[in-house]
Parts: sequence; structure tokens; C-alpha cells
Amino acid sequence: MNKTIISAQPDSLSNYLKKVWRKKSLILVLAKRDLKVKYAQTSLGLLWTMIQPLTALIIYTAFFSGMLNFQTEDPYILFVLSGLLFWNLFNNVFSHGSSSLMNNSDLIKKLDFPKIILPLSKALTAMLEFGISAILLVLCMIYFQTTLSPSLLFLPFAILTALFISMGMAMLLASFVVRKRDLFHIVPYLVNFGVWLTPVFYPVNILPEKYAHLIYFNPMASVIDFFRWCLFGSPIHSFMIFGLLISFLIFIIGFIRFKKIEDTIIDLI
Repeated sequence: MNKTIISAQPDSLSNYLKKVWRKKSLILVLAKRDLKVKYAQTSLGLLWTMIQPLTALIIYTAFFSGMLNFQTEDPYILFVLSGLLFWNLFNNVFSHGSSSLMNNSDLIKKLDFPKIILPLSKALTAMLEFGISAILLVLCMIYFQTTLSPSLLFLPFAILTALFISMGMAMLLASFVVRKRDLFHIVPYLVNFGVWLTPVFYPVNILPEKYAHLIYFNPMASVIDFFRWCLFGSPIHSFMIFGLLISFLIFIIGFIRFKKIEDTIIDLI
């Protein structure tokens, strides 16, 4: 017979992870719910996940490649599309994950479960949309007869790193939003401004050489360059490792902060 121990002491890391694992089915249930709500009464459904990056791709290609004549190692369409897919993955996890506590206050008050399941469900939804939109990238790679690089083996690690930085930032902001609601409104500004500090549609080599390494203080710049290296074997800057380490650090800080305030969330929302 299983025993449930109730204590005022916070769970140890192992016990907390066991609780999350026991409630893992809830992640899938919430992800399915989000997809149904998002694409309800739409004719194209999940195809919108391909149409949105395709529209941005056309705009960026026409402006930055056609008018500004950006030069990249690989076809510019592949360069931009690879950046867009990873930026959209980050945007979806960060934007929806950071607001997941506030948007599910009724669920938090009615059910007892590890609250980290809420941003995890947003990450699962974002991953599904990422997988569908990635079909567009595969088709473009076939069209351009792209030779696959042996570095493709590291692709799962690149995706995992993107999830670490986006989940870390989502948990960190979510933990503060429950106390300071004004912070919720900062998310669109971070996303809209952050894309200009990330080599999504422009190559790093357009920056002055002595300052180019500074862009990797933005972890997403490192993650996107890492993704392109996995797909195309594109040249990478040695400073990229620093940005990847920041990604893991942000995840650890976000997780610790989120777990620390989890028991007080129900009193704050």
C-alpha cells in the first residue's frame, strides 16, 4: 500500500522529479487541449505552423537577400528558415510557458500536481509545431540538394539546448510574474527586440570582426548557429560554446527559482 507523506519541508530533487513523472500524462492532456483550442474552427489546422514561417521567409528573403544582398555560406532561404524555426520554438516555449501559471489559475486551485507540468506542456506543444514546420525545411533542403553533414548526429543536442534556454527563461519569468504582474507585459518586448540581437535573418559575418563574438552573449545566437552547424556543417565561432553554457545555466537557475516558489503559487494567483 502506497503511503502519502505530507510535510512542510520542500521536496528533495529526486522526490520532486518522481512526482513530475507520476503526473506525466497530464503534460500530454494539457498539450492536446492547447492544440485543440489554438486550431479550433480553422480550415487549415496545424498547417498554419508551416504557413507562418513560410510568410516570414518570403518577407525576409525579399528584403534582406534581394535588397541588402546578404551573403551566406548556404542558400539564403535555408539560412533564414533554419533560424526562423529555432526562434519560433524559443518564442513559443518562452511566451506561453512564462504565462502558463497565470492562465491556468483555476486548474492550480483545483488539482494537486507539480506546477512545472504547465510550462512543460507548453514545451511539448511547441515541439510538435516545430516538428511539423520542420517539414518545410526538409523540403527546401531537398530542393537545394543539400549534402547532409556528419554533424547532423548532434541535432538532438541542439534541440535540447534550445529547450533548455527557453524553458529556463519561461520558468524564471513565470516565478516572478505571480508576484509582479507587470512583468508579464515585458515578454512581447523581449521577443520582438531579441530577434534583432540574434542571427536569424542576418549572418554574424556582417558585424565588425572585433565585435562579432559579443553576439554570443545572447544564448539563442549560439543555439541557432549550433543548429545550422548540425544541418549544414556551417562554420561556427569558438565563442559559441560560451553561449551554450549560458543556456544550461539559465535553465538551472530557472528551475531552482521555480521550485522554490512553487508551494506559494496557489496563494499568489
